[in-house]
Amino acid sequence: MGVNITYMGTKRVLAPIVCDVLRHAQAGTMLDAFSGMCSVGEAIGQSRNVWNNDIQVFASEVARALFTARESPLSPLASGDLYFGHFKSQRELLARYFTRPLALEVDCYDATTVAQLKARKGKLDRTLANEVAKCNARSPHLFATTYSGTFIGLRQAIDVDAIVFSLRSARDARIISADNCRWGTIALGRALLKISNSTGHFAQYLTPKEGNFRRFIGLRQRSVWEEWLSSLAQLAPLGPAQWRLGNRVFNKDTLALIPELARNKADISVIYADPPYTKDQYSRFYHVLETLCLYDYPPVTGKGLYRPDRFRTPFSLKSEAVMSLLRLIQSTARTGADLVLSYPSEGLAIKGGADISRMLRKYFKRVEVCRSMPHRHSTFGASKGPAHSDATEIIYLARSS
Repeated sequence: MGVNITYMGTKRVLAPIVCDVLRHAQAGTMLDAFSGMCSVGEAIGQSRNVWNNDIQVFASEVARALFTARESPLSPLASGDLYFGHFKSQRELLARYFTRPLALEVDCYDATTVAQLKARKGKLDRTLANEVAKCNARSPHLFATTYSGTFIGLRQAIDVDAIVFSLRSARDARIISADNCRWGTIALGRALLKISNSTGHFAQYLTPKEGNFRRFIGLRQRSVWEEWLSSLAQLAPLGPAQWRLGNRVFNKDTLALIPELARNKADISVIYADPPYTKDQYSRFYHVLETLCLYDYPPVTGKGLYRPDRFRTPFSLKSEAVMSLLRLIQSTARTGADLVLSYPSEGLAIKGGADISRMLRKYFKRVEVCRSMPHRHSTFGASKGPAHSDATEIIYLARSS
């Protein structure tokens, strides 16, 4: 089942093809070095143990839930019974700090023209900014004071904070396990993507226009609580519990992790690497999900309300892409594992002069190009506007023996 979350650059369509190539690599544990939403690991199933790594916190939490959880998520019915009391009281508490803007927000939903909506929203935004500036709530209020009126509405932001409070209160009181708190957080991230006033990510939020203002109002009226419960119903760990005991998850820079595994003589047989290959920094598109997991009240900047500690991968820098790919190949060879590498013919490293087959042959005994196929890369309009970019995906298999 997975988590069914669309992520930039997802390889869900390519996953069965990658798995077919992986069957020709050494038997044993696979490290998915850039796991994202774990589509390749999910497709592999229980044919081998899977270690996942992703520098994004939310992605690594998804991997932990899918591949290492000891418990399945609670059902929507059980969750409603367990959490609603805390949710309701926390929601009412936070609402007292924002009485006036909450009323103005409801008024926005009655707008019948974009001009009317903009005028009412302008008044709401000014009032909300004043209330946020003087908010002295001691209870959790991160989303209400940071993201309300941007990607999501004020009522929605309050509901997010109230759900986080409910989850963490139940975990701290040992009513639920860390696994169930994690499942609840992932479901909340999934709900945020469904209600966000954006094109499917968090690079920037949209402003109301003639062509989108009805959609804007519709998104603002969606219930976070209902979307959250619905998302919980879509989640489940992969495979049997015994198989999950052999899996591991890392939250590290791949270029630091693989040399560490080599030094520690980690028992991995094959590494699957699908490094970023465009100039887009993924952290720019998922920073809100990072904050949801960390809940650390970061100072934010820009229209996208970016975190100050966003990771910037050298694979997405034209000046560093070739050397980064070389370091990845070298460090993988030192582990003794085989390498299955996905990289498109239009990638930054190739544009920078990299001859991938030649690089691989320098460090591995046998190298072959297993597949070369057209692929539509999910961009959500990140680089140049379109929701997808066409690429010719090349899958290499480099054997260590």
